[in-house]
Amino acid sequence: MAQLRTALEKDPEDKILAFLCNWCSYAGADLAGTSRFEYPPTIRPIRVMCSGRVDRDFVLEAFRLGAGMVLVAACHLPYDCHYISGNWKMKARMDALAPMLHKLGLSPERFRVEYISAAEGVKFAELIREMTEQMRALGKERIKAENQKLRPILENMLKRKEKR
Repeated sequence: MAQLRTALEKDPEDKILAFLCNWCSYAGADLAGTSRFEYPPTIRPIRVMCSGRVDRDFVLEAFRLGAGMVLVAACHLPYDCHYISGNWKMKARMDALAPMLHKLGLSPERFRVEYISAAEGVKFAELIREMTEQMRALGKERIKAENQKLRPILENMLKRKEKR
């Protein structure tokens, strides 16, 4: 959680917080960088060993801290996961989370799940450009307003889990 706080400490509504699987999507991001594919500096990557380790609370905390967008990027389905089924576990978890976030008032485009392989540097760069355009189209004020409305709800959800 310290990485989240550091990544989002300044102008969080201008940032895409991205949880990237070490074996595929992080490697795809690395390929985009080493290949010098251009994309905006809006992304704040957090490397995770497997997307299956991304807990819903990480996403909730990112939005509580004011993230403009959150991306969870994984190995391609069905069989590319280094840990066999981590991408399926992440998919099930995030498929349950997305409608809940929308119901709470989050614009649906602010939370994304994507599948990017280590060889897809171009796809990674295009995705970040697209997400940045969407974030700018939503506007900083709308994102701030949504975050302000969501913050107490998310704090309550996260506190309840701590008490268990």
